[in-house]
Amino acid sequence: MIFYSKSMILAEINYHIYDKKLLVIIQCFEHWWLELKCTELLIQIFINHQTLKIFMKNKQLSWQQVNYLNILSKFNFQIIFRSGKMNTKIDALIRMSLANVSELAQRLEDYFQTILILDRVDVLSVESKANLYHQVCMINQTDELCNKYRQAINENKLKFHITKLKDCKIINDVLFRKDLLWVFENMHTKLLQEVHDQSSISHLNNKRIIDLVQRFYYWSDHQVTIRWYIQNCHACQRSKASRNSINELHHSLSISQKRWKDIAMNFITELSLSEDYNVICTIICRFIKENHYVFCH
Repeated sequence: MIFYSKSMILAEINYHIYDKKLLVIIQCFEHWWLELKCTELLIQIFINHQTLKIFMKNKQLSWQQVNYLNILSKFNFQIIFRSGKMNTKIDALIRMSLANVSELAQRLEDYFQTILILDRVDVLSVESKANLYHQVCMINQTDELCNKYRQAINENKLKFHITKLKDCKIINDVLFRKDLLWVFENMHTKLLQEVHDQSSISHLNNKRIIDLVQRFYYWSDHQVTIRWYIQNCHACQRSKASRNSINELHHSLSISQKRWKDIAMNFITELSLSEDYNVICTIICRFIKENHYVFCH
């Protein structure tokens, strides 16, 4: 009697139980390939999984099982079901020793992992929304321009500057327009930072940010302000492709024909100070790749 043992990788742990049993047979055939391929005798495979007996019959197979079948077709074998109680010798060999328990525990620890831990998720809580709304209300109550709007509303004026006051109202000294909190200019940037720059909503596009802002807040030309803010967002410009039809196609650089005719320059910054220098300018010839370094500050 000979014995062969092999641990499964993490991907193989995800297989269904019948695919795992088939994998055991495949690995045994591959391990004793020379001995089993040359024999003309019927190879009897005793296994404690009765479902595998119908594997050799006509049935719909997965792509993985088709690959298994291509390997098994090269051998003359028969699958025989035998329960673990009847197959005591083999059952004893595959019992896990105490030395392998720690290895299995480590594999299971790698298999079950918490991907979204609390430190990796930026959650926009109800409390943060309430704090932002409260800050906007405080600015609304103390802003000088807002005080002029409130004074015009109290005097029953229909218009102040170019703004119609028909839909404006005052609730607890806070100015609203169409039941939306009026946000003044000194809070525009901070409000958009809270709404747009959250990692939990992945820097949404113009339409969705406008929709979020319009649910609670109002200011004149808010759509223009939001588009301007997103257009100047560094993360959005780096990660999202530009769909501007004005831009032309990119052209590759010309091939250099002479030494030091075409150069490439770059700066290595934020270095530690050394003899009053903390920047290195790199100058590279694009033709022969020769380089020079210049210390700067």
